[in-house]
Amino acid sequence: MASGARGVKTVTSKPLSVAQKIEAATTTKTQVIISELQACDAEDLFSRYDFEGTALLPRGALTEVLRDIGLAEEMGNGFGPFAQLAFDSHSADSHFLSPHEFKQLYYRLGKEYPKLLPRTPNLKITVNSAKGLPPADANGKSDPFCTMQVVNKPKTLSQTRHIDKTLDPKWGEEFSDKYGYEEGDSLLFEIMDYDKGSTGDLLCSCVLPSKDFHRPGGFEGSLHMTLAPELGKLKGYCPTLKVRVQVNGLPEPPPAVNVVIRHAEGLPPADANGKSDPFCSVMLVGKIYTKSLTTIKPKTLDPVWNEHFTDKHRYEVGDCIVFKIWDYDKTGDNDLLGEVILDSSQFHKPGGFDGELALTCPEPKFAPTLSVKVTVRECEEAAMAAAGSARARLASDAAPASEASAEAAAAAVEAVAEAPAGEPVAAAEPAAASA
Repeated sequence: MASGARGVKTVTSKPLSVAQKIEAATTTKTQVIISELQACDAEDLFSRYDFEGTALLPRGALTEVLRDIGLAEEMGNGFGPFAQLAFDSHSADSHFLSPHEFKQLYYRLGKEYPKLLPRTPNLKITVNSAKGLPPADANGKSDPFCTMQVVNKPKTLSQTRHIDKTLDPKWGEEFSDKYGYEEGDSLLFEIMDYDKGSTGDLLCSCVLPSKDFHRPGGFEGSLHMTLAPELGKLKGYCPTLKVRVQVNGLPEPPPAVNVVIRHAEGLPPADANGKSDPFCSVMLVGKIYTKSLTTIKPKTLDPVWNEHFTDKHRYEVGDCIVFKIWDYDKTGDNDLLGEVILDSSQFHKPGGFDGELALTCPEPKFAPTLSVKVTVRECEEAAMAAAGSARARLASDAAPASEASAEAAAAAVEAVAEAPAGEPVAAAEPAAASA
């Protein structure tokens, strides 16, 4: 440290060593951000092969990790040399990989092999809604959010956003098990009341056993929840939680609702050329995560789509469907051209709804229409089962008449065989026809 003119102190930095100069000239440090799913996947892979619990991976363990994610099958004969190079280029001491070094390698592998990383989580969990929650605030409402985790595995914890002032929240959010689920594990769901600055107060909870969802189709329905001990004295509250839990890799059932958006006619013009660039959105009312969009049809007032959509496994009996047609604007907000709500009673029946809907239009002088078809799988399957039963009954009723006709025919053949040559044979009387 030296003093310069006017008493100002200057600091002379220590000169770089030769090794530091080489490192500065030949390496580039880049800070990257990986997603929560990628971070969970990397941590699970690391801990799975950290057999000694030292938070260090030796060379052989890394080779097994790379083999586990499918890299050996992907690379063939080049896998062995690649595994050695991957370890040597990321290990600072050439003996072990630290968690940080492994995440760096994971990030590069994910960029190079996006089909292999991140791996598909074991579970897909959809938290749809809750009903009948107990109040926690002075206004008689709560600010609920839902947490879920694999029982006794706190690292798998996830939570929804909180919704202000309601006892019947609707979330419609999807989560994973963060690679912590194993067959036989149960899931814990807890609904909390949000309080700023605290972890929240427990309202109710429930446990979903593995046997109820570890099967083709998983679990989809309402869970009865138990009030928190502090609220146990409240009477008349029986909260339920609507969830869907699917084990990835097991067969997935078809969606509950199928929607075909065919075409629209008579839309109002929104552009200077007297046309519009329409597209249609479809969504279960109040369930934003079910929204789907058609393609954009440029410069037309009578777009034809013929596009198919589903409820994304979130339909509940009583849900209505809202259709909105918009004019696409590349530089500004899209303009609403017309909208309509299709009530559940119009399509929750055999045959569903198949026809045209009159759209409510911001421009009163226009009367646009939208052609759609909406069917509910449950209703269609029930109708098919009823038709099958009816056919079976008809076949059963017709069987005695068929047997009588067959017996008469056999008797006639026998009479012909036994009659002397040239002698006429009386015809057998036909059996009475079945009504």
